[in-house]
Amino acid sequence: MTEGAGKRPAPKVVVVGAGLAGMAAAHALGKRGCDVAVLEAAPYPGGRILGREVDGFHIDVGANIFFETYRTVRALAEELDVPLRRTRLPIHSGLYRNGKFHALRGGDRLADQWKTARSLLSFRLLSPKGAWQALKFTRMLKGRSGDWTFDDHSRMLDLDTSQSAAEFFAARIGAESLEWLFGPGLSGYTFAHPEQIGKAYAMAATWEFGANGVAWPLIPRGGAGVFADALASACGDSIKLSAPVRRIVLEGGAVKGVVAEEGWVKADAVICATTATTALKIMPGLPPDIADALRKVTYSKCLRVFFGVDSSPFPPDWYAVAFPRPTGALITGMSNLTALTPEAAPEGKALIDALAIGKRAEELMALSGEQAAKRVLAEIRKYLPAMPAQPLFSLVHGWNEAACPAPGGMMKALHDMRQRSLGSVKGLFLAGEYMAVPSANGALRSGMAAAADCASFFAGASSQRGRTGH
Repeated sequence: MTEGAGKRPAPKVVVVGAGLAGMAAAHALGKRGCDVAVLEAAPYPGGRILGREVDGFHIDVGANIFFETYRTVRALAEELDVPLRRTRLPIHSGLYRNGKFHALRGGDRLADQWKTARSLLSFRLLSPKGAWQALKFTRMLKGRSGDWTFDDHSRMLDLDTSQSAAEFFAARIGAESLEWLFGPGLSGYTFAHPEQIGKAYAMAATWEFGANGVAWPLIPRGGAGVFADALASACGDSIKLSAPVRRIVLEGGAVKGVVAEEGWVKADAVICATTATTALKIMPGLPPDIADALRKVTYSKCLRVFFGVDSSPFPPDWYAVAFPRPTGALITGMSNLTALTPEAAPEGKALIDALAIGKRAEELMALSGEQAAKRVLAEIRKYLPAMPAQPLFSLVHGWNEAACPAPGGMMKALHDMRQRSLGSVKGLFLAGEYMAVPSANGALRSGMAAAADCASFFAGASSQRGRTGH
């Protein structure tokens, strides 16, 4: 829709936030001919995708991998001509218990599957009772395998009650399998403890990222930042960085525009693609039912410490190790990023990523970066003496809002709000991973859905003008 003879000017849409959700919305609206302006507070696009370069190492300090089950990511990557490498190597890892690491071998080879089964059946990682709990939960997931999709959260909403993953396991499965087997993986993905994670989301994540047996990582060549940069490029010059929005103005049940640092920006529609906490701050006049739904969204906290080393301290074919919560370890887990992305480090070197979450993250974030790195390094060497005492470098990065763990009932509340209440504010749309199944895939889908709703809003307004003769 371009301005010209006999044509109305293209509708003006302001997108607040240039994370994956905001850029996906802007890209979709741009293809529909809308006049789009994306205002981003940070000096870079991509939101929680952020790359750093240190001494020849490429470090994704935010999201660093996608998964083959992310169909929206795959489709958009193909459209943007961003190659995604499918990591078909067996992804082996270890869980720490009783003074040693117990191997969990990934991949679809029968030999690796047998080794994992043998590890579990040895009853060193889990007791016979815990192994039975694990089998029971896996069978439960398989019974609804078609519902655990990160492309359609509506199929799991009947399970999205107020119950947390911890409460569900305590009532239906048993706590041992959660604490020692499933919990570490959930915490490594969501940066949250089971008490913070909703039951439905925990089940979907467990299935999609391991229990289904096909959770192959997808790695953009050059890192996740390449995908974000390509999406930003596709948005053209519509993105303005270092441009925080102070308020989205709502008057008379409709959007009027935004108050940005640069001043007033009038808009026919606004897509708020910030975190839910920021959305509540910049929209104080939201109707109570919309605000109440947004208040159900929570975020986890994490601190990541990256070490450049000459060689990995892990066994030769291992990608990661995890420390279940009962071990009391300072870190939740650590991985050798070069096992999946060799180009992340100079040839022959390794890039180690150590993760602390929750109160442990808060404790470390109160320290200087140097102090936090020293504490984490000392902790690693307690369990893995092969970790060098003098790494090539260390890089510390903390996230106060790392990921949305979809607490119990959140997905259903937001789904219902979008269906019943969001239209009560004409021209306002919401995008963010919390509006779908929280993930990079969900963020993109939410942005596209907001763009489609926005386009329908303009089409309805145009029809109304046609009927009234204006």
